[in-house]
Amino acid sequence: MKLNFRLFMVGFVALMWLTTSVYAAPPAAPELDAPKDKAKNQVLTTVLKWKPVTGATGYRVFMSSSADMIKNLAPGAACKDCFVDEKTDKPTYQIPAKRLKKDIPYFWTVRAVSGTEEGPLAAVRSYTMASTFFMDMD
Repeated sequence: MKLNFRLFMVGFVALMWLTTSVYAAPPAAPELDAPKDKAKNQVLTTVLKWKPVTGATGYRVFMSSSADMIKNLAPGAACKDCFVDEKTDKPTYQIPAKRLKKDIPYFWTVRAVSGTEEGPLAAVRSYTMASTFFMDMD
């Protein structure tokens, strides 16, 4: 009887470990901070910001000229026509210089990542660039 109980306990502990390690739920969707939705006069190297997600080990940032292109993007899927499809370990991402163009609205979103699991997308936001930039002289 003691052997059966020990085997039961070992099996139970192993099952609990597998449940929390292998079948852990993906992280929640991030809450976007900045820029605000429909913000105007942003710079080409705008810094995107969102609140950290508990349990996330990183984030995946998407930016496109079309909201439809990113709003239904499946976890793990590449966004082939995005201006940005990048990973970061911080809850911020600065758009690299010369990646975007003026006079186009941009749509962006983020999803939290934990290991190989990707969570749902945050609500898609948009912003537009300022019409002139002193830093963009070339």
